[in-house]
Amino acid sequence: MDDTAAGGSARREGIVRAATGAFLRFGFRKTSMEDVAKAAVISRQGLYLHFETKEALFRAVVEQMLADLRSTTWEALDREDVEAGERLARALEAFHGVTVGTVNREVYSELLSSARSFALDRMSRMEEEFVAGMAALLTSTGHAAAWEGAGLSAAELAQNLFDASAGAKHESGSLDDYRRRVRVATRIITSRLRG
Repeated sequence: MDDTAAGGSARREGIVRAATGAFLRFGFRKTSMEDVAKAAVISRQGLYLHFETKEALFRAVVEQMLADLRSTTWEALDREDVEAGERLARALEAFHGVTVGTVNREVYSELLSSARSFALDRMSRMEEEFVAGMAALLTSTGHAAAWEGAGLSAAELAQNLFDASAGAKHESGSLDDYRRRVRVATRIITSRLRG
């Protein structure tokens, strides 16, 4: 890759990062290309050299957000130097908690709705993979076995944690409140049952 291509790639990434902030602040409908140009410190004409339409820019933003989400979630889940409950809590926070207390709920809902047409399948697969990854962690650490007597599988426990985290995301007024709720859920699942 020559220096020009590397510079263009870095510039494009900077635009996507700036656009992410604008979309998270204003939503898809209310964000203009002028807003993004100002945030990226680029002219509107320069912005259009990288992205022909707001829709194309939004797709790039969503793709980057999903890539970041996947990376941070799996990084937290794969940390072998941290106990299972904390790994689960950190992974759930990476997946659900990233916008808690920082992004207006209506704006976030509008962004999700705007992204559904092109990203719903990918988001659904990521959720399924994440739940499967949590189930594998619960199995490999022996936490799932503790629940077998109660008739609960590792997949059911993982899905319950995922659902609890999703609910906490919508009910929490702050990141600290979200973290508290999720850590209670993970402590319940990773506690050893007494017969």
